[in-house]
Amino acid sequence: MSKAQRYWNNFMPQVSVIIPTRNRANLLREAIESVLNQTYSDFELVIVDDGSTDHTAEVVAAFRDQRVVYCQQEKQERGAARNKGVALSKGEFITFLDDDDWYMPRKLEIQVRELLANPNVGMVISGWDRIKESGELVRSERPWLHHPQPVLGDWLFAAMAHVASVLIRRSWFKRIGGFNHDMAPNEDTYLWFRLAQEGCPTAWVKEMVFRQRMHGSNSVRNLQHVKKGKVTMLETIFTDPNIPTHLGMSKENAYARVYMGFACLQYAANLPEDAKADFAYAVELDPSLLLNNADRLFEIVAAYAWNHLTDDPIVFTNRVFSNLPENLSDLQEHRRAAVARTWIVGAFRSYQYNDMVKVRNNIFRAFAADPSSLLNRGLISILARSIINSNVLSRA
Repeated sequence: MSKAQRYWNNFMPQVSVIIPTRNRANLLREAIESVLNQTYSDFELVIVDDGSTDHTAEVVAAFRDQRVVYCQQEKQERGAARNKGVALSKGEFITFLDDDDWYMPRKLEIQVRELLANPNVGMVISGWDRIKESGELVRSERPWLHHPQPVLGDWLFAAMAHVASVLIRRSWFKRIGGFNHDMAPNEDTYLWFRLAQEGCPTAWVKEMVFRQRMHGSNSVRNLQHVKKGKVTMLETIFTDPNIPTHLGMSKENAYARVYMGFACLQYAANLPEDAKADFAYAVELDPSLLLNNADRLFEIVAAYAWNHLTDDPIVFTNRVFSNLPENLSDLQEHRRAAVARTWIVGAFRSYQYNDMVKVRNNIFRAFAADPSSLLNRGLISILARSIINSNVLSRA
């Protein structure tokens, strides 16, 4: 038995980091370095090469670190590759990294510390930065601001976690059977949902732990494939007759949210015909979206307007109203109110991120679009606080 083999047989790391990769040799090196440069060192790195035809093997071989494990397999779905990595790993805690992203140096340290301090917690979740290929920050994701205490349905419809933003106890990952690759490309969403459904205690670690590279392969594309996967996931979930009670919504409500969400994504991608079809179907499934002057509908549109995939929130909102389904053209009369709603959502988001200048600017724009916006007590409250905050800072 070689010295390296003896080392591996006796090595019992606290953390297992899994990187699935396929033909990303040009980006993989940076991902690996970000793991090996962690301030916390008790880990193994398992790299699962999912059918690469480039020089991935040579890139991995250049890292002469005994903590690195490299496995090659025939091309499969990424969920299967992640499961293979977990099966090969030994750590008590598990986390993941996509081959085009990278960890911040203290990612493992701060998340391990939280799990060790709280033995009852099954998974911790942190924030992350979305970065353009140029290095420019797109936005920082701090899901605890919008979902401080998530309920079951939130895990289906809100992007509260990323595979690289979590650290999971192996016992919980095994309990729910890992990633279900039949749900691709939504296998991660289904994993979070199943953990929540099984009662896995989760905790926020309110720090940024990795950077997600935004480029052509993870922008708005292949939407029909993604939508099909989401519908398959809902079909699986709703085979359990008790699920609607736990979700707080009916099957029709849930499907309507999915189709309305994809309508918004297709508006963002400037695919108006596909968007109109999904918009109309969402309303057909859930006519209550039109109640109270379509208040819920406009809330969904306003929320998506600030999605990282939209270039400009107001351009997006106006695109929606310029391309309404024919049977819903009467909604056109609410365009100014919807634009105001978009600015209102922007004001509250800015307040959560403590950007008081943007709070005031967004509120003033909301008022310009629809003066009745100032009847919103919450809006007046954050406007007053932003002014007080600015006065305090100016005196300091």
